[in-house]
Amino acid sequence: MAKHIKKSLPRDSLEQAFIVHRGWKEFKDQLDVPNFSLEDFEQKIEEVKKKIELAEKIRRERSQAVEIRNIALNDLWNLIKRVRNSAKATFGDDSKEIEMLGGKTIRFRKVN
Repeated sequence: MAKHIKKSLPRDSLEQAFIVHRGWKEFKDQLDVPNFSLEDFEQKIEEVKKKIELAEKIRRERSQAVEIRNIALNDLWNLIKRVRNSAKATFGDDSKEIEMLGGKTIRFRKVN
């Protein structure tokens, strides 16, 4: 499966295939493509359509997975802030405990 694939394909390749298919059907008795038939072309179009559908399905699933991941990370981040804020309230803004939790003490924060 190590075929050379052109890096830049027309976005409308499938639409162009439909145009070629319609035209080829119109004059199929006049057009001879060596070692390739109209039926072969139709089969290839169907294969490509299935692969496009699969790619779109996977793209949607990935998008949903990223959204689920982002929600989970947001929930985790809120808990991290909650723990650090509790540590600040318990130990003070400038304590070593804040640093142990990965937070920044007052002396290391930017002052404008």
